[in-house]
Amino acid sequence: MRFDDLQDEWDVTPEKGILPQGAKMRMWENIEKATAKRTRRNSYRWIVAACVLLLLSVAGYKYFMPEADAPLLITHTYPGDIRLLRLPDGSKVWVNQNTKIAYAETFEGNTRNVTLTGEAYFEVARDESKPFIITSGAITTTVLGTSFDIRSYSGMPPEVIVHSGKVKVEGRSNTVFLEKGDAAQYNDKTKTVRKETVMATMPEWKKALMDVDGYTLEQVINQLKENNIFTVTYGDENLRTLKIKGILDSRQGFDEMLQTVAFALQVKIEPEGNAIYHISR
Repeated sequence: MRFDDLQDEWDVTPEKGILPQGAKMRMWENIEKATAKRTRRNSYRWIVAACVLLLLSVAGYKYFMPEADAPLLITHTYPGDIRLLRLPDGSKVWVNQNTKIAYAETFEGNTRNVTLTGEAYFEVARDESKPFIITSGAITTTVLGTSFDIRSYSGMPPEVIVHSGKVKVEGRSNTVFLEKGDAAQYNDKTKTVRKETVMATMPEWKKALMDVDGYTLEQVINQLKENNIFTVTYGDENLRTLKIKGILDSRQGFDEMLQTVAFALQVKIEPEGNAIYHISR
């Protein structure tokens, strides 16, 4: 089994819908064959990297629900399960554990509608002609293009925290407008939304997944350097511009993330001591 064949399988991995059983079996067989000739230790690490990339590229289980206008995609997450979704308009959503999110397969009409139970961090693609509307419990959040976090777990008051741009949050009795550093929380007793100022820091759980889709190898290395002290050397300067697909899970650990990148790009990333790594074909 050549890595080119494995790469072909990787490229056709579906991003929507449940991954067919036949495809899952075929991918696993190819991963086993591709790693069979490596040493036991290296084989284990490469299998882990391959599985991480495969699972993350699928972005979790999605269920198709019939609707009059367009099929509705529903994603559930479970304890310890964090995912990154790419919506039809190019928006990105980091979905925290124990969360349910639903949206149309294609955003038709004059709005982009999403329903949420749980917690998610949104980076909404700007489209002034088509507002992005999230319904989460008793509140509705409307934006044109911005980034913000919504928490709306069952039994807890819904809350919105804005990280960039402007957001409108509607309760059952009033409406508030938020900017960066503002938060809104719904009060079930008064049926109103209260606005307050907060420290709009990035949620810790979101940092688990690094979106590197379309990044060059050099860009990925630079992003890893934000939280790790190391240097790299290149056996060929052209390696810097290789582009990667997918997501990195920081919970793997630093060395495992490097091996995931190496697997995805079919290169070698080898330690040379003193936090120096050499990248070659």
